[in-house]
Amino acid sequence: MATTQKIDVGEWLKEKFVNLGEKIKAHFEEYDINRAEVVHKFTLTFIFVGAFLLRILPVAFGNPTIIKAFDPHMQLRSAEYIRDHGFLAFLKWYDYASWYPYGRDVGSSMYVIVPLSALVIYNILQFLGFNVALGTVAWYAPAVFGSLGVVFGYLLTKELVSRRAGVFVALLLATSPGYLSRTMGGFFDNESVGVMLTLMTLYFFVRAMNRDSAMNGLFAGFSLAMLSWSWGAYRFTVDFIPVFVLIMIITGKANYRLLKAYVTTIAVAFPLMIMLPRIGGEFIFSIDGMAPLFTLVVLILFLMFKNLEQDLPKTELRTVIIITALAVVAAGGAVAGALVATGVIQNIGSKFLNVIIPTIRNGIPILDSVSEHLPMSWSSLYLNIGVMAFFTPMGVYYALKKPTEKNLFILSYSLITIYFSGSMVRLILLLTPAAALTTGLAIDNLLIPYALAAHDRIKLSRTTMTLPTIDSSHALMAYVLIGGLLLTNTWSGTNLAVERFGTSEIYPSPNSKNPQPFSDWVDALAWIRSHASYKQAIANNERPPVFLSWWDYGYWLTTKGEAETLVDNATINSTQIGTVGAMLMLNVSLALPLMYKYGVQYVVVNSAGGSIGSGSDIGKAIWMIRISEKNAPQFGINEDNYWDSKENQYKDAFYDSVLWQLISYRTAEMSGDAPIIRFDGTIIRNGKDKVATQLDYFVEVFRSRGIDPGNEFQFPWVRIYKVVYPDNILSLVAEFNEMLRLNLLAGE
Repeated sequence: MATTQKIDVGEWLKEKFVNLGEKIKAHFEEYDINRAEVVHKFTLTFIFVGAFLLRILPVAFGNPTIIKAFDPHMQLRSAEYIRDHGFLAFLKWYDYASWYPYGRDVGSSMYVIVPLSALVIYNILQFLGFNVALGTVAWYAPAVFGSLGVVFGYLLTKELVSRRAGVFVALLLATSPGYLSRTMGGFFDNESVGVMLTLMTLYFFVRAMNRDSAMNGLFAGFSLAMLSWSWGAYRFTVDFIPVFVLIMIITGKANYRLLKAYVTTIAVAFPLMIMLPRIGGEFIFSIDGMAPLFTLVVLILFLMFKNLEQDLPKTELRTVIIITALAVVAAGGAVAGALVATGVIQNIGSKFLNVIIPTIRNGIPILDSVSEHLPMSWSSLYLNIGVMAFFTPMGVYYALKKPTEKNLFILSYSLITIYFSGSMVRLILLLTPAAALTTGLAIDNLLIPYALAAHDRIKLSRTTMTLPTIDSSHALMAYVLIGGLLLTNTWSGTNLAVERFGTSEIYPSPNSKNPQPFSDWVDALAWIRSHASYKQAIANNERPPVFLSWWDYGYWLTTKGEAETLVDNATINSTQIGTVGAMLMLNVSLALPLMYKYGVQYVVVNSAGGSIGSGSDIGKAIWMIRISEKNAPQFGINEDNYWDSKENQYKDAFYDSVLWQLISYRTAEMSGDAPIIRFDGTIIRNGKDKVATQLDYFVEVFRSRGIDPGNEFQFPWVRIYKVVYPDNILSLVAEFNEMLRLNLLAGE
């Protein structure tokens, strides 16, 4: 009979665990942990997470998650429509609540990636069991895209310069106001996605060129197509890549790697781009579409001649080049002439022509009225890119000093964006990543000698041995100096994120010392939803009331107030915007027939407590005058009659206008110590003596709380009036039409 051996379970487990521990220890001892690699990855993680947290910082200060600015409200409305009706229905959506009486074909005029991106995030969260509102997702989405843009900024710099430079660029993009302002939480608009996709496209294109990779070219083409579905500034990337290719040809550095990357990118992007109704097949015959195709022909010919150079004598090669060039120019000219004559080739849009040739901007007041379309000042440049304004010229110098394939890309990217952003300040969004990339190149080159000295890796020669030595102390000082400048940039961006970029214009805060936001616009829009909603009117089979306001507030009124409006921020009909300007600038007797013709029942004015600034219609009136004079001249609005350019103030015609009557009504009865009240300010010096005390055809139905907390309903921000037409309005309309027919209003 066999004897059983007793096993000590405790000893057995102890032995097994000891052996397992020894194996794990031996396993990790095989690896030599690279401390530099750990620090690098930790720094990147810290920057990427910090970029996201900085963009949602307003929430930590108690700010509500309300969408910012104007256009983002339409993006959210589009996302809600797609969620409720489906994407195909959205492409066919004709919105009758805006641009009355014409309406707007939203499906064919919107860039769809922004609302679709929020819906993708929303559906993923719903699938995972998180019951969040679509509006909340839309508020956080720009922070997500902004952080991803930082990632692709790092990857692009890593591909073009080095990993060290990539870290600097990531930090700069994470905190620079020029990029931060349009990727803050709440700024749910084209730019928040567009800049990220621009960097993504450039990264994959450079990677395809560097590595001779068709797969990366495919990714670049797909990214470019998604960019074109996201943002009107896709034209920059579509045309920048061919410009870079031409520079490579001129410098003799073009090669088959470049051809492969370029062909793959264009071949993938263009078919996808024209599938978006906003772009359509006519894009191929536009200047933006023809330029890349023309560049492709030039690149192929250049590489062909480069091959022939090895087989043909110089004289024969020169003859072939001349004959081919003449044939290409003749054929291209004939085709282009035929396409222009038949109207197939489209002209460049006024906004984009304005960027290319900024001297023509004075003839387009509807563009000049938007501050972000104006040329960039030095103060605006430094505010947006900070210390990069000093490092960028250094980076340009280093790129010129060593014009490699990569440095030529950086040089082209930076110089072109500098020119375009100088023409239109809004394009600082394109300059900021380019300036960060060029700054990364500059810092990397500046610190290399100190890094080598700190590690005793500088090669000595007879010449260098006679020079003063660079030791670790010099390296430390260089790093401290650069680090201090970058920290200054970071601090500035963080402050702006909290004090300026984090507040919604629809729910503004007066200043940092009095952070309680004004609810005037929110209350006004709530009143409209309750009393004049187009949705409610349609449900009751009634005709929705039409609201008159300046075009700045159109998206707010339609999306948040459910109001049917004459104009909004899409600016798709300049004549109608000019007509609205005339309604507000004409005197009451002439404005009433025009309002009646457009079915106006309510008028919304932004008095901003009598302030000239703060988005007040008082300051915007000059643009109502100029746009009406330019785009609706038949109504006789003339700047010389309304504005004294020598005295820098409005004339009597302005004080007779509907706008002033509604803004100033009964303000003489309002008292208080609100410091923002400036009815006797610069451009309205005599305004206090010309306030309206009686209105015959308008009844005030809503007056917002106002900006003076101590006096409720004093100095209101928003006022809404109901129009009361006289009994003889039809005869007045007939007289008005006759005046238009005879050009009497225009003074002819």
